[in-house]
Amino acid sequence: MAILHMLTGSYSGREEKGIKLWEFDTDSGTLKEVAGVSGIERPSFLTIHPSQELAVSGSEDFDGELVSYKLDSDNGMIQEHSRSSGNGDHPAYVTIDRSGKWLLSVNYSGGNVNVFELKEDGSIGGMTDSVQHEGTGPNHERQDAAHPHSIIQVPGENLFAVSDLGTDTIYFYQLDMQNGKLALDHAVDTEPGSGPRHLAFHPKLPLIYSLGELDSTMTVLTVGQESEIKPIQRVSLLPTAFEGENTAAEVVVSEDGKFLYASNRGNDSIVSFEIDESGKLRSPEFTSSGGAGPRHFSLVPGGEWLIAANEKSDTLTVLKLEDGRAIELAQEIKTKAPVCVKIIEPEI
Repeated sequence: MAILHMLTGSYSGREEKGIKLWEFDTDSGTLKEVAGVSGIERPSFLTIHPSQELAVSGSEDFDGELVSYKLDSDNGMIQEHSRSSGNGDHPAYVTIDRSGKWLLSVNYSGGNVNVFELKEDGSIGGMTDSVQHEGTGPNHERQDAAHPHSIIQVPGENLFAVSDLGTDTIYFYQLDMQNGKLALDHAVDTEPGSGPRHLAFHPKLPLIYSLGELDSTMTVLTVGQESEIKPIQRVSLLPTAFEGENTAAEVVVSEDGKFLYASNRGNDSIVSFEIDESGKLRSPEFTSSGGAGPRHFSLVPGGEWLIAANEKSDTLTVLKLEDGRAIELAQEIKTKAPVCVKIIEPEI
């Protein structure tokens, strides 16, 4: 029996255990809750330090906070370590750079990108930089202002991609590793009204997969010399016959680069695509997420399981994968409004 650990964030209140630590049995595909921590309002998105012994959550609220936690997954322990102002409303995404020295965050309503020092003891230090986004998009209800939704490090570089849902733009920032300052490297315009939310990188090819939340699409972008980025494909994430309202949420590429997965809220599905040798997507298959409103999901290392956070049905679901495709619902477990699933990588 192989046991992995994972964390979940949620839209829970401050008095509830909004962040939970789980055990996952990779043989049977079963989850078991082992610990939880309260004291933070709407602890939605999580990031795990490269040491696997520290996590940080953003409190997705007005004047949101950032909170760090000490982790001892083998002994079932998660404990608050430090907290800091998030410098704006509704922190939607947090990430720790690969050196483990810097914490980066975006505020969805605040419209800014922020960098904080992470001290050697794991506490959140002072803010070293903040960049304010400006702009709007054609969707007047959702794109009334800049709304950065994610900040993700480019593999092998001190470069961070910020998908701004409000301005239909992906911004790429260089991070100065000495002083924690950001410098805009370049920006890429996406389809007007698409609302870029999250993105993923191909593990072998110079490709980016950008998920459009508002139009439920996936755009394949090729990265050329001198960081020239061009779209080469754009596909729908929905079944042809679907006619209801939908917003796309998360995108993940398998560790072997052969499959891409995305989640749909409304259709309440996980769509999987084959990735061909050029990096383009083909042969979509749709599987129920096992719940309602799959806001986030993660692939378990090894490629045999997918764990989805179904916000609207208050469930985590485990889907069994075979040859890259979801074939059955292995488990459904109740937990309040889960919105993030983060695997704690085992020590090598």
